[in-house]
Amino acid sequence: MQIKKSITVGVVGLPNVGNSSLINSLKRCHVANVKATPGVTRTIQEVQLDKNIKLLDCPGVAMIKYGENDAAVALRNCMKIEKLDESSPNSRSNSKCLFLYRCNRW
Repeated sequence: MQIKKSITVGVVGLPNVGNSSLINSLKRCHVANVKATPGVTRTIQEVQLDKNIKLLDCPGVAMIKYGENDAAVALRNCMKIEKLDESSPNSRSNSKCLFLYRCNRW
């Protein structure tokens, strides 16, 4: 009787914290797309690490509370800054407007 001796590991975490970078490091080559903006990984991607280990690169998961303002979501890096609506009442906090800008990497 032959027993299957392989494992599948899912890499799940908050958006844009390095889930795909971890997979690239383990594989020691570029197999998963990486970018400085959230939302690059849109579907689950399987990566064969070796003959017994398969990694699953999953999109970032963020628990957002009902009624949470856009600024709180953006600060968790779960929303692209360009998609924030500065005129909406949800983007205001304590009657002060919060402006966020993404800096270019040098």
